[in-house]
Amino acid sequence: MDRLSPVVFNDAWGSHVAIASLQGRDIPTALPESELWMGAHESGPAGTDRPGSPDLAAVVRADPRRELGEACVARHGERLPFLLKVLAPGRAISIQAHPTAAQAREVRASTGDTVYVDDSAKPEMLLAISPFEVFVGMRTPEEVAEVTRRLDVPRLRQMAERAATRPEPCRSLLAAVLATPANRVADLARQVVAGCVRLSEADDEIGTAAAAVVEVAEMHPDDIGLVVLLLMHHRVLAPGEYVDVAAGVLHSYVGGLGIEVLANSDNVVRAGLTTKPVNVPELLRIVDPRATGVPGRGRPAGPGLEEFPSASDRFLLHRVRPGRLLPSTPGPRIVFCLRGKVSLTAAGRSMVLEDVESAFLPAGEGEVRLDGVGEVYVVSVPGLDRP
Repeated sequence: MDRLSPVVFNDAWGSHVAIASLQGRDIPTALPESELWMGAHESGPAGTDRPGSPDLAAVVRADPRRELGEACVARHGERLPFLLKVLAPGRAISIQAHPTAAQAREVRASTGDTVYVDDSAKPEMLLAISPFEVFVGMRTPEEVAEVTRRLDVPRLRQMAERAATRPEPCRSLLAAVLATPANRVADLARQVVAGCVRLSEADDEIGTAAAAVVEVAEMHPDDIGLVVLLLMHHRVLAPGEYVDVAAGVLHSYVGGLGIEVLANSDNVVRAGLTTKPVNVPELLRIVDPRATGVPGRGRPAGPGLEEFPSASDRFLLHRVRPGRLLPSTPGPRIVFCLRGKVSLTAAGRSMVLEDVESAFLPAGEGEVRLDGVGEVYVVSVPGLDRP
């Protein structure tokens, strides 16, 4: 087992207090801190305590079959299939969606790396460890019609009425909003935000969503993404709730603190609330208007074991209560101690993890016992023991 040294990212949308507070560092930090990465992605591989201090990507690259196991390599290739993060947005993250593996391969065959940088899907899961505000999944046509009626912005209502006559009304309305001429975007966004201010007084879900759009507008004024947010479900995840974000799900994370597990990919297409490149035609091609992003909670998977089901075949997240063995697997695992002080013991060797510390367990590590007191999560690759 290897102790990991996670990598902190400093995106402008990050928090000046959340990650530092978890780690017991002084706040506020000089730079915003958006993510804490524990994995082997080439853009930010965690360090290890092996001789020579190689990072985890280098460790896996040197002997993928030893580190990942034959079954994992056969199924997913010679890279660690998942990435574990702590996510801490202090302001809304870009509105985005991720492709399926087939969609990524199709585009890369004709355009190379200009749109997608690898051939993988990028499913992800977000588990709230504090109240976490998100916009995720698109509303139904009936819900969109009610929102635009109550918002009473004539231009947006006309777009919605035209889109309602087409085969895929929500996709058509999204396309119409994103096709707003550049010289008219600010005016439409301002009318929508003004309507949201009025609507935010309503004591229902639409009023709450409108109030959230007003808050986002403080950081992203005159952005077409403010209009797009109204076409999406607004949710506040309670600690312990999660959303499983599959390919094609439109989403934007607004604020909070959470654990994110995702496939080890960088494939993303954006459509608003960002200074990074957007790709509207590709987003409209891959978005799934039927995906709702309904929150869920973990389910019991054995004594002291809670599983967070996902549609992904790249990762499986468990919460493990100390005093038992970790879930077994022939593949790799990452253990993350969010809070507390625990020990990992395997074959006579042990390692102590405290607040916000993590360890990589390579394939073949065998039985690992967890003891102590703490909140501990384990990420593994599902299905490797099945043909």
